[in-house]
Amino acid sequence: MDTTTKEELWAAVEAFDTDAAELAIAKLLWDIPLSGAVAGVVLPFLAEVGDRWEAGTLSVAHEHFVSDMLRRKLTALSSVPPQQVLDDAAARPPVVLLACPAGERHDMVLLCVALMLRERGVRVLFLGADTPIPAVASAARAARADAVVLAAVRPTAFTARATTLRRLAQDHALYVAGRGADEQTVAEIGATALPADPVRAVVFLVGALMELSGSW
Repeated sequence: MDTTTKEELWAAVEAFDTDAAELAIAKLLWDIPLSGAVAGVVLPFLAEVGDRWEAGTLSVAHEHFVSDMLRRKLTALSSVPPQQVLDDAAARPPVVLLACPAGERHDMVLLCVALMLRERGVRVLFLGADTPIPAVASAARAARADAVVLAAVRPTAFTARATTLRRLAQDHALYVAGRGADEQTVAEIGATALPADPVRAVVFLVGALMELSGSW
């Protein structure tokens, strides 16, 4: 990440200067493929946002300001249909539903995973933050999802709904991510843990989908 532009970005964020922040992030994302933008710019920036918030140097208002800006930019980056789907419109790509359980509002990294999956030809159904598990199950059935990915920062987001999640895992391959997906929790709900690194998580999930349904 360019140091000068990064400093410009942080100065704009601290001042809540929307125009300057969007100009800086546009410079950082210029002419970079989606996966490169996510891995090289967006994820490191989000990690630093979290570090600054935990250190008390960044307010909740700043965090919301950053999240809104990045969400708009990522949505713009993902506006072009994946080439693999365009080249073979008759093929049915695997369907993956991604959501955060009820009470979990941190969905930016999960959005990055969704966009990188889409870039690889996966059909993505992104429900985002604060989604009740019964709604996840209903949507997964309706969309004939091949896999469901849930992310949370606290184990209780999963364990409080263990019975419902075990039923969900019987109908769809269930993957969990985030700090809440510790070994004990994963075993309790009958899920598979994704790697902590989002880029590796995408590679892992694509490999699992190919084993499940064959190459697409």
